[in-house]
Amino acid sequence: MSADVIVIGAGYGGLTAAAILAHNGIEVAVHEATGHLGGRATFDRKDGFLVDYGIHANRYAAEGAAAAALKEIGHEIDFVSMGEPQLWRNGSFIDLPTGVPEFLKAKFLSVGDKMYMIGNMLRLVLASPDKKADVPLQASLWGTDRDEIGPLFKLLSGIGLVAPDISTTSTGEFTKFLKKALKAKETVAYPRGGTSQIIETLSRKIEQKGSITLNSRVKALEFDAGRVSGARVKEDLLEARAVVFAVPLQRLPEIAGDGIGAPLAKKCESLVPTGGISIDLCLSSKVSDIDGLIVTPDPVTMGQFTSNVDPSTAPEGKQLATWYYPLPVDMMDDRDAVDAEEKRFLSILDEMFPGIMDRVEWERTLRLKMVDGFEPRAGQTAKDRPGVRVPGVENLFLAGDCVAAQGNGGDVAFASAVEAARAVMAYPK
Repeated sequence: MSADVIVIGAGYGGLTAAAILAHNGIEVAVHEATGHLGGRATFDRKDGFLVDYGIHANRYAAEGAAAAALKEIGHEIDFVSMGEPQLWRNGSFIDLPTGVPEFLKAKFLSVGDKMYMIGNMLRLVLASPDKKADVPLQASLWGTDRDEIGPLFKLLSGIGLVAPDISTTSTGEFTKFLKKALKAKETVAYPRGGTSQIIETLSRKIEQKGSITLNSRVKALEFDAGRVSGARVKEDLLEARAVVFAVPLQRLPEIAGDGIGAPLAKKCESLVPTGGISIDLCLSSKVSDIDGLIVTPDPVTMGQFTSNVDPSTAPEGKQLATWYYPLPVDMMDDRDAVDAEEKRFLSILDEMFPGIMDRVEWERTLRLKMVDGFEPRAGQTAKDRPGVRVPGVENLFLAGDCVAAQGNGGDVAFASAVEAARAVMAYPK
């Protein structure tokens, strides 16, 4: 037996589940297929810059899923508050309205547009998320054919759920986001040191009562009488009392084979992730003092000058910026189409910050076929996705950003990891 519990995957879900188990005295062995920790939330240190793998500010700060998960191991995330979000509109920046009072004051909205916005927001806040789970957001809104209303909800859905296509986004998921965002003290904050603070905290906790092995791909799970009997790594069969599977669920059928049953396999294979282009710019000098999220409406993009929020992410006098342009995942295999969108994306950056590309010391462009493990569309809401327990397999547990938990992206990974760890601890020895 390699450990009491084997955890497959060292992203947010796997590291969080493993850290909670280790914190509670359970020996864990984490196996990660790549050479780095963090999965799609990893980070790089280069030439004095600390660069996350895309934008990874945490929703709701100390009230959010990440903060709740790390409290399970006694760690309070050190958050840095961000400035007000900025909307690039008609050649200048304005404060992005984020609530009813702000929309009422917005000078770019007509009286009629304001009434539509407020009416729509009130309807959504009063709606039952469960009853609206399978209803596309566009079908739940009034006035989307107006010049401002449709694009505004597309923008809010894009930055809140990473799902700008309101013709497919679940009304129920948007309603949950809107209700929480309107009540939250902070809608978003940045962990000091970025994802490195979270990943290094979790990994230190794991190593107190277990191990993390990189470049260790689990090729297959083996089953016997409704239990996982072992995890095969290279030629070795590793045994454990329980297994936590914490890589994208789209890969579970490949690794588990017939052991999980056809209905679950089909559900995992059918999950549609989010995709898009991420660009990191490490700049030789500052080009902006903006310290909040920066968004554009057409196309919907979002970015931040990370070093304005957390100066530790760039050398003194230099600047780090990260931008993300969500695109349909089925577009990501069309090289010409993505080339065109990247060119369009860069032209928007140069329009907002003339000459920015002339100050680039180095840049990283990522064309990502998976940003979040699922798109929050009708048919992929929490009620539709697999839970942490695998039907018919008593000692296999699921964690990560595809599992049935509230929210999307990293929030789902953290919440499902907490639930999976508790289920493992309740599983008989």
